[in-house]
Amino acid sequence: VLVTDGIETDSSALSVIKGVSADGIKVDTVHFPGEKQDEIQIVDVSLPFDDIALGEEFLAELSLRGNVATEEHIKLTVFDNEKEIGSTEFFMNGKESKVQVALAIEERGMHEFSFRVECGADTIAKNNEYHTFVNLERFENILIIERRPDDARVLKELLGDKYKVISLSIQDDLAAIPTTPEDMVEYEQIILANVAYSDMPAGFEAALNEYVYNLGGGLFTVGGENDYIGGSQVPHAYNRNDIANSTYFKQMLPINAIDYTPPIAVMIVIDTSASMSGGRLPAAIDGAKECLGKLNDRDFCGVISFSTRSQEEIQVLPVSEREKLLAIIEGVDNDAGSGASGGTIFSDAIMRAGNALSVIDNVERKHIIMVSDGNPGDSYETYLPYIEDNMKKGITMSVITVGTLGVGLGPKMEDTATAGGGKHYNVKDGEFDNITQRMLEDLAITAIAEIEYGEEFFLTIKDATRVVNGIEENAIPPLAGYYGTVLKNGAVAPLVNKYVPMYAEWQYGAGKVGSFMCDLNGIWSDKFVNDPVGQGIILNIIDCIFPLEDVRINDIECVLKSDNYTTQLSIFGAQEKDKVEITVTPVSNSLANTLEGVSVVTVEAGKRYKFVIKDAGLYRIRVKRFDESGALLSERSLYKAFSYSEEYNYFTEREPLGKELLTLIAKDGKGMEIEDPASVFESFSKTLAKEFDPRILFLILCIICVLLDIAVRKFKFKWIHELVREHKQKKADKLSKS
Repeated sequence: VLVTDGIETDSSALSVIKGVSADGIKVDTVHFPGEKQDEIQIVDVSLPFDDIALGEEFLAELSLRGNVATEEHIKLTVFDNEKEIGSTEFFMNGKESKVQVALAIEERGMHEFSFRVECGADTIAKNNEYHTFVNLERFENILIIERRPDDARVLKELLGDKYKVISLSIQDDLAAIPTTPEDMVEYEQIILANVAYSDMPAGFEAALNEYVYNLGGGLFTVGGENDYIGGSQVPHAYNRNDIANSTYFKQMLPINAIDYTPPIAVMIVIDTSASMSGGRLPAAIDGAKECLGKLNDRDFCGVISFSTRSQEEIQVLPVSEREKLLAIIEGVDNDAGSGASGGTIFSDAIMRAGNALSVIDNVERKHIIMVSDGNPGDSYETYLPYIEDNMKKGITMSVITVGTLGVGLGPKMEDTATAGGGKHYNVKDGEFDNITQRMLEDLAITAIAEIEYGEEFFLTIKDATRVVNGIEENAIPPLAGYYGTVLKNGAVAPLVNKYVPMYAEWQYGAGKVGSFMCDLNGIWSDKFVNDPVGQGIILNIIDCIFPLEDVRINDIECVLKSDNYTTQLSIFGAQEKDKVEITVTPVSNSLANTLEGVSVVTVEAGKRYKFVIKDAGLYRIRVKRFDESGALLSERSLYKAFSYSEEYNYFTEREPLGKELLTLIAKDGKGMEIEDPASVFESFSKTLAKEFDPRILFLILCIICVLLDIAVRKFKFKWIHELVREHKQKKADKLSKS
């Protein structure tokens, strides 16, 4: 009789019950549903495994469930390798809650994080603790391949104190450069300093692709001294034609080195106030139509009219909807639709235009063209904050004024355009046809140059990755040149120059690739590489590109599959005659070896091994592969964190699932479901009846006596009384003689 709540944790009851039934054993079931109780448990803990850096904070998010709302604090304590590192308190809402905790890892290596909650309104303690881990391995082996000796002089000096750096040059060490993935995995990161595809030795490109994409190695590319053709500089490392001729190299980079004109989102803001009469408004509308004609289908455009108030005539739309946009532009007029009228208020129009552009994605440039008489009714100090707010969003603005400007209005409009990162154009009375020309001039979209140098510029932070953690944008030193490229879909650009990526990175297969669109040897980067902030950015880049796991080639694949306490390890890739040794040991210092059975086992190649973990903590599974002679061929380690059994997962659909399982067990066990638990024992006998005939005992005793008598007579044995009598006689004879 199986008496249970029916909540199975290891999913084997139905298979076992068939064997029991085959042995002729009947199985009845009794369902005892669990009692309702106050409960709070940790369901899960998530960590940002791909974005954890040494010494930098990251967030651990705990998911909790409860069935009571508690007014008392719930205490959360966090442990790193069983050492308490912090605690906090929070409230539960009675259902589900998420709690974020800031953590940091100060030393590389294995870190077992455990989270424990304590609350008076709780019944089961086993599910109040959760274990997970972060293995922040130490990677330090870097191979720098430079075009010529000293192309990476600054990088070697900067990285040499922190990492183990090997440097080879295409010019002097070509034969020593690794051309197979097996040789490349001796390094966790490869840096190409001013190396073009055409410089690479035979086999290098394909091996590098394998090293990064499949094995998880890191790759960092950087420019350097350029080539000269006809007296002009042309890129060497990021030469567009050179990269286009490659097979894998162009796929690996997070940027495209191609001829490219960046898409733009434009908001045309037209003044429809009274001062725009006399042909000025129609001229502004004609200019807007001409601007629309110069945009292509990748661009976006919208129109706002304003006087005392602003009105979004049409939202920012793809230029592919050209006819709809054209119709709206042609219909722009004042609010009453009867010609220019009203005042000229800049603030609301600038704010509305910025809000409309801020939601547009996938464009490198967002720009406002404002056409007005240049005599706003609100002060410069009133509308300036809106311009500055737009600039923070990357939205620029130019101003085209029409008509004769009053005293002081010209400089004010110059200041307005300068604050917006744009230009001011003035079209005088009688020259309204020039409005179109000035608008087109401002909108002129030039292609990204393959190489640009000579004038210093400052970088801005675009994507907030670990590369710019702790970096103040206004402290980044300038550069004096760059290679014009385009960011690929899926890549990020932590540092940009306007809309041109200066540093880009992305995940390429199992590895990561980063590209810096300048040199780092002091040619265009002298101030950058000699400044502590620039050096910090370089070190951040190198650290980010390192892999998360060992890149050395592993010829065996291990797959862990857990079912509550039981974990199954499947091994693939070993040869038929190989032996595989598996060691399972706890990492947690407080744990003894609590595994069932032995902790070391040898299995044949391709076999599966099961082990049982019942105590919460972190465990290491080490797999070694040996050949027939016992020589070690390869090894690897896996880690398994165990928190609590499914038995203690209170928040499941317990009663319906348990009842359903017991119905199936009773059916397969050829028994029945017993609804009343008290009736289980009613049909059982309370005494065991047994009959016995005493005549059999007496008969056995008689037979034993007869056999003993025969044995005494046959073998001359003496009875005990005879031995006693004989001993007394000998003693008496001895006394009489004395």
